[in-house]
Amino acid sequence: MLAPIPQSNVIPTLVIALISLAYLEEDGLLVLIALVAAVVVLAVASAAVWEMVRGVTDWVSSTI
Repeated sequence: MLAPIPQSNVIPTLVIALISLAYLEEDGLLVLIALVAAVVVLAVASAAVWEMVRGVTDWVSSTI
């Protein structure tokens, strides 16, 4: 988990719980839905980190 911001890790936690529940219930459709949700959450988090890095590099290059 990347940021210590309150309530920022609720959605990834829910996806992890959904994956666990799907495996326990041995429900293939629910596993598929949970894994798709995990990929979406990972893509959103990756985009947020990418934009943060890009913003920092723009800020650093403008101050030099």
